[in-house]
Amino acid sequence: MSESEEVGAASTRTLEIIVSIIFIALSLLVMWDSQRLGAGWSSSGPESGYFPFYIGLMMGIASVVNLVKAVRMGKENSFVSKEEFRLVGAMFYPSLVFVLLMQWIGIYVSGAILIIFFMRWQGKFNWFKCVLVGVGTSVALFLMFEIWFKVPLVKGPLEQMLGF
Repeated sequence: MSESEEVGAASTRTLEIIVSIIFIALSLLVMWDSQRLGAGWSSSGPESGYFPFYIGLMMGIASVVNLVKAVRMGKENSFVSKEEFRLVGAMFYPSLVFVLLMQWIGIYVSGAILIIFFMRWQGKFNWFKCVLVGVGTSVALFLMFEIWFKVPLVKGPLEQMLGF
């Protein structure tokens, strides 16, 4: 399948419009909250919301310009193909599971699971190497952060059982 025949998951025009609208909404929120804080000039100088208000205003103007350009954009060219989108998902969804698991089983155990999973699934390594690298990496990170640097990270039940 040639590049011109490739089926797109999303067009550049559509994504430009969506992102512009999101940034317009964000700039309005910044400007509204800056007004709440005080976006004027007082006798002692600028109020708390003065600079954020004007940054939000500039961001809003730039977003409106981008929105107009996107709406006027002609040909619907593909921003990302379905295959490319699938590859991004192959990295994103396991990473999302890692972040969610981290809350219950800690960063070290969930990190080991993620490394083992990726090595087996993407690299097609044998289970022994996957477990060795996954567990070894987590142990090395545990020693580095918890013991040497004394920086506590999110721990789960395993670390609590070991007294950390």
